[in-house]
Amino acid sequence: MFKFLTENFKRTNDCIILATPMVLFFITLQWYIESNQYSLSSVQSYLFFYITLWVFVSGCFAGWFYMVKKTLQFSKKTFLFDTDRLTALSKLFSCLIKGVGKFFLPFLVVVASCFIFNTIKMLLLIFVYSNKLTTKYDLVTMISILIVYIIAYFFLLWIPEIVYTYKNPFVSLIESVKKAVIIFPKLIIPYIIVSIIVALINFLLLNSQTYPFLYFFLLLSAYYFVLYSVLLVFCYYEKNFVEEN
Repeated sequence: MFKFLTENFKRTNDCIILATPMVLFFITLQWYIESNQYSLSSVQSYLFFYITLWVFVSGCFAGWFYMVKKTLQFSKKTFLFDTDRLTALSKLFSCLIKGVGKFFLPFLVVVASCFIFNTIKMLLLIFVYSNKLTTKYDLVTMISILIVYIIAYFFLLWIPEIVYTYKNPFVSLIESVKKAVIIFPKLIIPYIIVSIIVALINFLLLNSQTYPFLYFFLLLSAYYFVLYSVLLVFCYYEKNFVEEN
């Protein structure tokens, strides 16, 4: 298990090409949100903003996660000549367009589900914190974070299930939950370790904005561990539900 975690660092370095579209996505997303946050003044503008955001994120996710699958397949191949490897490597970026065509509609459902889940979570937190009977705010926060991580675990294989099986998102969700239960003993410890690392990096990022060089280093680390985590989940899925078939 821990060998698999350490091997995933090498795998992440081999698939570092995935970082380019991922970073461009985050930069574009941040630019879009910041450039529109002060211009939303009507129902129509809010609708246009969120629908555009929904379509953009769904398209990017569809293309990028398909590219993750293809990049993992590419990393396992052996090439006799460097020119052949470079040619195959350059073709990986075409997977972004192909992925949008193949998985755009399923990822509309995935992104909408994440938005609904986060909205419900925020409304529940607002209700709890506004309740006069609530006094132990730290305890409530810890419990809410724990619940979110538990729920997130059972959604962990939803995206690989869609990308590898080409099933509709609702069937994929049911199947992915079943598979998350099956590999629970194998996946729970890596999931906890990676979750702690990502949470720690996010905490440090929030508290290092006054130190530009440290913030930049932590931001790069956050990007790296996002890629590391995605590859870890995809590799676990391949190892347990693809290669054996």
